[in-house]
Amino acid sequence: MKSHEFAIVQTTTDTAEEANRLASVAIEKQLAACVQVSQITSYYRWQGQAQHDPEFLLSFKTTGAAVEPVKDYLTTQHSYDEPEIIVLPIVDGSHGYLQWMTDSVS
Repeated sequence: MKSHEFAIVQTTTDTAEEANRLASVAIEKQLAACVQVSQITSYYRWQGQAQHDPEFLLSFKTTGAAVEPVKDYLTTQHSYDEPEIIVLPIVDGSHGYLQWMTDSVS
């Protein structure tokens, strides 16, 4: 994967409790500057069946250097058998916000 200076790492989970835990711990561990949690409905195919369920989408705003630690954190701490872990590069942003992200992630 091509490295970018900043990225958003996304995952979903099925409970508010897990979403809050994953987000809170990531902030405490300085893996992300911000984690946004949104309630969504996901339509997907799993084990040959079309399904749809309410879920919580977590968007971890982080630095490029912290992408792998965030992915490792989600891989080990997520309750799903196969959690969604998608990395979206941030190609531009306001200087102040990106500096805040840099200062907030260790």
